[in-house]
Amino acid sequence: MSRPIPIEEMVRLFKIRHTTSHLFKIDNFSLLKKHGIEKVESSVFDLAGHKWKLSVYPNGHKNAKGTHVSMFLVNQVPVNDMPTYELLVVSQLERKWHTHGRDEFDINPEPASEGFLRFISLADLERKGFLIGDCCMFGVKFHGIEPANPGTAECFSLIEKPLNHKVTWMMSKFSSFNPGKAHQSNEFVVGTRKWRLEVHPRGYMDEKDKSFSVYLSAEGFVNNAPMTKTYAKFKLRVLDQVSWNHVEESGLSWFDAEPSDQSGFADFMPLGKLNEPYLVKDKLYVGVEFEVVSTTYYC
Repeated sequence: MSRPIPIEEMVRLFKIRHTTSHLFKIDNFSLLKKHGIEKVESSVFDLAGHKWKLSVYPNGHKNAKGTHVSMFLVNQVPVNDMPTYELLVVSQLERKWHTHGRDEFDINPEPASEGFLRFISLADLERKGFLIGDCCMFGVKFHGIEPANPGTAECFSLIEKPLNHKVTWMMSKFSSFNPGKAHQSNEFVVGTRKWRLEVHPRGYMDEKDKSFSVYLSAEGFVNNAPMTKTYAKFKLRVLDQVSWNHVEESGLSWFDAEPSDQSGFADFMPLGKLNEPYLVKDKLYVGVEFEVVSTTYYC
């Protein structure tokens, strides 16, 4: 199946025609299953006087796993009225969408989710033109509210081996680094997010005075990128400068939207190994390789 018009034009027209809506476009949909991503979330958006997120389970949730896409609307602030909403997935073949109809979001002072475990079957998603070119468009539309101008949309994607996926930090004059403190690399950009490497030369927490600790730290976002959780599958390394037999650990994490969320290893390598062939002429090389990273941008 092929689209009658480009996907970018579909998004543009949908925002114009449905001004009280938010689209959550997912590219590289098949990679979510390949990498075992159970749930993806939109960024926080404002509609109907409240803040919301969309949660999509691409391979189903609970007893819908493996057969359906599950989809939910989640309030981020207290809801003191009952706005009418409609969850949807947009056809890429014609001007229509799949929906379970309109519903009212219950009054709730705490974050809560409303939606459908069996929102649409995985078979219908592809067979009926909702999934084309490994891309689909989920969304929500609110009814009975003042229209925005226009609606909003964002695009989420998993990227394998993204641009600049290998970064190495050369720690010159390693002996001059205070061993009792944390030290960070300069910021670098991978995907739509800024990152740093962080090391604790004499260990962190329970590994103090036992290990060299290494972490990946998620910082801010590139210009105009939505602030949202970021998925990364990565390898942290201390390089062997003689035989290239690097010390390496693999990790994966959903990094929070707030800066300085970290993932790594307090016990990355024993302090007894922190010499040649890793520490040579007072230089140490610490690196990260991103195997997969998620990106989100407004579209």
